Amino acid sequence: MMTARMDATAQRCLTLTRGPHRLRVGPAAGGRILSWTSDLPDGPQDWLVPIQAQEWPAHEWPKGGLFPLVPFSNRIRNARMNWGGQMIRIHPLTGQAHALHGQAQRMVWDVLDATDHRAVLGTRLPAGEDGWPWAWSLRQTIHLSADGVLDVELALTNEDTQPMPAGLGLHPYFTADAVHAFASKDWAHEQELALFPRPNRQTRWQRTDSTWTSFLSGWTGRADITWSSGPGLTLQARGPLDHLVLHCNAGRYLCVEPATHVCDAVNLAASGIQGTGLRTLAPGGTLSVGMTLSIRT
Repeated sequence: MMTARMDATAQRCLTLTRGPHRLRVGPAAGGRILSWTSDLPDGPQDWLVPIQAQEWPAHEWPKGGLFPLVPFSNRIRNARMNWGGQMIRIHPLTGQAHALHGQAQRMVWDVLDATDHRAVLGTRLPAGEDGWPWAWSLRQTIHLSADGVLDVELALTNEDTQPMPAGLGLHPYFTADAVHAFASKDWAHEQELALFPRPNRQTRWQRTDSTWTSFLSGWTGRADITWSSGPGLTLQARGPLDHLVLHCNAGRYLCVEPATHVCDAVNLAASGIQGTGLRTLAPGGTLSVGMTLSIRT
């Protein structure tokens, strides 16, 4: 269900705890993980930029935590989608030209199951809502282990009678300083809209005071995320997450976003560009992906 405001008040949130690790989840705040903290020998470590806000307009989310990108990752240029020979108009975010990050992160989720260390959430978009012509449902499973492994799994099902373009991704905001990853392609882009792929030779990206973005494909599915001191994280993707978005905003955070397709994949594919990762999900079909974040000492 789409809503005008997100609710992250304490009574609407879940807290998962396992050993020295704590996780806050906001089902009524777009299904987000709001914070992830570990008590280390040198003190508490926030792996993700924690979201402290208790409510906010759905289109102006705090830049923190971790949320699902469904049914597409990143941007669709001018909120217009070239699909099946037709131009489909999707609702852009308020004040923006492009459709951004999909509808799931602006929806209220149901709690399907919850324990002290595991939560299963679900949500559903009716056909036509937010301008998206197809009905879909989504299941998110979040699991926290005692040894410091956070596992997130997404399963998107096409509940419509027609095939639909489909994509999945995960959008964490890390407090980290750098990321190391291998990918064969880097996409030229303008104003954070991908244009075409080219060979990639870079393997390390640093959080800096400037703002930058990289769109990668042919990614191996592993990224090592590091801090200036102390433990780091190993990100490991499951399923067809072979694209990766890296983003730094004026030094405030470092995003490392696994995705099934590149930014604006539907329009790039329609123009003949290869390697976008765009998928077609048949009626009743399900697309599933997963990601683990493991503390590395």
